[in-house]
Amino acid sequence: MAQQQADTKILIVGAGPTGLTAALELARRGVTPRIIDRKDAPTPLSKAVGISPHSLDVLEPSGISERLLDKGLRIRHVHFSEEGRELGVVYISSLPHRFNFLLSLPQRDTETIMVGRLAELGVGVEWRSSLYGLKESAEGVDARIATPDGQEEARFDLVFGADGVDSAVRKALGIEFQGYTHKREWSIADAEIADWPYEPLSAQAFLHRNGDVGFIIPIEEGRFRAVSNTDDALARIPGNYRVTELLRTDRFHIPARQAQRYQTNRIFLGGDAAHAHSPVGARGMNLGIEDSASFARRFFDGTLAGYTAERWPIGKRWIALSERILRTAQTTSPTAQTFRNLAFSVIGRFPALQRPFIERIAGLKE
Repeated sequence: MAQQQADTKILIVGAGPTGLTAALELARRGVTPRIIDRKDAPTPLSKAVGISPHSLDVLEPSGISERLLDKGLRIRHVHFSEEGRELGVVYISSLPHRFNFLLSLPQRDTETIMVGRLAELGVGVEWRSSLYGLKESAEGVDARIATPDGQEEARFDLVFGADGVDSAVRKALGIEFQGYTHKREWSIADAEIADWPYEPLSAQAFLHRNGDVGFIIPIEEGRFRAVSNTDDALARIPGNYRVTELLRTDRFHIPARQAQRYQTNRIFLGGDAAHAHSPVGARGMNLGIEDSASFARRFFDGTLAGYTAERWPIGKRWIALSERILRTAQTTSPTAQTFRNLAFSVIGRFPALQRPFIERIAGLKE
């Protein structure tokens, strides 16, 4: 590594999985970034729970993957049903990959593991610190930062914005977040459940003829995450089971938005700051991890000018695919439902037919 790269001053805004991955990828190669986040600490919420095989590949060199694998659950099958009838099974286990599963782990644990490893590499997250101004010039980027000790101004060579859908970095640049937000309200529930009647360590998707959808995945021993396009996620999960404790509920609207571009000369966007879409396919957090890996790789290769050209089309393709899947799952047309169910039945019997789609979800093919 050239001395000029080692001395580069890089600010990372946002200490979720995207920002933490960027910091880890830089730090393990000898560059010490500054990373800030407005939160008090790693998120206490489960939030994103699915870690893809490709993300495990990306995080392995920094020493993260082994720790994630020790704590997470390995989900190898996704069952699809309609009104009590199983339509088919998606076999993630059919992937020709050493990580032939989706790793289920609450985001709070993912972030805590990342923050701990980052500290081992000599980088601490500056919590309760937020960005409130950016000015880019040919010489660098002047950032105004509010910290617990007051306000300060600092100059950086590069800035990586990983600060979510309401990104202060993106807004400071005046980059349009193009797209729309779905009007239909969704709900989420984390719960402790006993007497689970379905296959252990598998996800379940339930489709209903009125267009309602329910999805549930184990996130810890005896704990599950349910998501639905109704106001009560668990109500759309059929079966004889007992909810012993409701841990968390929330409601949200699904965005389908993408930044018009992901960079200027010195400032870059990744994760939800760059693209936001439905949770279908568990790609949100994983796309952010991939964005960060690309940013770090291109920094060391000297090819940062090509960052948008690489990452923007990938984000666009996944937003389009997730929207198609969402429309198919929520359709109320009897004809469309018949074709959808027939397709599930056929594809569900033949893992080889599932391979292209599973590889997309796994991040192994775009």
